[in-house]
Amino acid sequence: MLTLYQMPRAWGIPNISPPCAKLETWLRITNIPYELGPFDLSRAPKGKVPFVEDGDAVTGDATLLLDQLKARYGVDPDQHLTPAERGVGLAFRRMLKEDFYWSIVYFRWRDEQNFLTMRDTFLGMLPPVLPEEVRLQIVDGAKANLLAQLQQQGMGRHSREEVAQLGIADLEAVSDFLGDKPFFFGEQATTTDATVFAALSNIIDAPIPSPLKDFALSRSNLVAHTLRIEQRYFPEILAEKA
Repeated sequence: MLTLYQMPRAWGIPNISPPCAKLETWLRITNIPYELGPFDLSRAPKGKVPFVEDGDAVTGDATLLLDQLKARYGVDPDQHLTPAERGVGLAFRRMLKEDFYWSIVYFRWRDEQNFLTMRDTFLGMLPPVLPEEVRLQIVDGAKANLLAQLQQQGMGRHSREEVAQLGIADLEAVSDFLGDKPFFFGEQATTTDATVFAALSNIIDAPIPSPLKDFALSRSNLVAHTLRIEQRYFPEILAEKA
């Protein structure tokens, strides 16, 4: 059976890492059986999660994994889409991965109050056998690394207000296209829905105050889409929150 390695669950959502949440949601949409492995970056082929172990193969990178898993298991939740819809879906997924993701990172790690929440969350994920000062060093190192990536990517060069403006524009585009449809392209969940849900759950249900969260909560269709995915594919998480 396929083994999925990712960050431990927290905050009552599938994963606080959008790439991890996207991959696990996609696995549930496609009904590919899997089990969860321990959080262990030492075996990650690209030094990050998620990655999967399937037989003798250990493969990383959520986006590339989707294509490999489609071929390996003969499943494709997008097979009913037209070429134009596939193109639109890819464009939205790239937007959420390459642009919106960094606005999430900005408000988590650049905002000092929110960083305290991130610090406490990460400390709870690290082995308790490690001395507290070591765990704090690991979290501080993660923060420094992410802030450096923010700067290199470009989002970190903007003001808080500008990051909010850019992130809200992304959310508005998702909301406008989704409209009153149950899923992004109609009645069936697709790869794009997995990506959208991964981003939205990390805004709507995360204990991280931001203008992005305020806007997402103001759009009823974004809230409904998040809940719909949770009800259909993660009922155990909803039960834990009840």
